[in-house]
Amino acid sequence: MRKKDFLWLLLYPVYQTIGTISHEGSHALAAMAEGAKVTEFVFWPSFSNGRLFWGYTGWHGSTTWFTIAAPYFCNLITFFFVLLIILEAKPQRRWLWLNILIIGMLSPFINSAYNYFGGVAGSPNNDVGRLLSSLDPIAVHLYFVLTLLFYAWGVYHCYFRKKTWHPK
Repeated sequence: MRKKDFLWLLLYPVYQTIGTISHEGSHALAAMAEGAKVTEFVFWPSFSNGRLFWGYTGWHGSTTWFTIAAPYFCNLITFFFVLLIILEAKPQRRWLWLNILIIGMLSPFINSAYNYFGGVAGSPNNDVGRLLSSLDPIAVHLYFVLTLLFYAWGVYHCYFRKKTWHPK
């Protein structure tokens, strides 16, 4: 890890916004695919009833659990493809490699972990909390535990492992 890598933390608001657009966009696309009409799409932080929301999507119409779970499938697909890009294409510029890693690997990891632990803590407005109450909880826990372990392995393998290729 280089000291200059920490400077990218200054772009946290940009990374958060990209992650929120991905998360809420997944809800919106899944809702539309299931025939619902998207009525709200907010990707900036807002407060409602004293709670902070990083963003939210509203829709009218019938949807299934898939619309609620869509961001976590999107996270897994994004993470997998970015892992392949980093391991196989090996971006040559460190700034590009690091931003791909942050947006495509760390963001899905953090989003999934944040929402999973919020759902386990019993947040009723949390996506994972809703999934736990509408689906078999064992299946939901199994999905998140396995994907979070995969994410941890991938980030470790791509960033922290000394034998792994890193751009200069």
